[in-house]
Amino acid sequence: MTPAEHVIDKFGGLTSLARALDCAVSTVQGWKERGRIPQEHWLQIITAGKERGLALEFDDFILGPSEVERVA
Repeated sequence: MTPAEHVIDKFGGLTSLARALDCAVSTVQGWKERGRIPQEHWLQIITAGKERGLALEFDDFILGPSEVERVA
């Protein structure tokens, strides 16, 4: 699982993350296909996650889920 897939999954999928960011689903789908989320969106996603009770950190955008668990 790529870092983008990991973050998208935490939000419950493409549509949920797109709604949280008020952006097109195709934008989030592009991130999933490329396997990474551009850095300029990280803080907005972390903030949206906190508003929804999701624990996200910068490591989630860099490391895969198993690597994040090892670091934590």
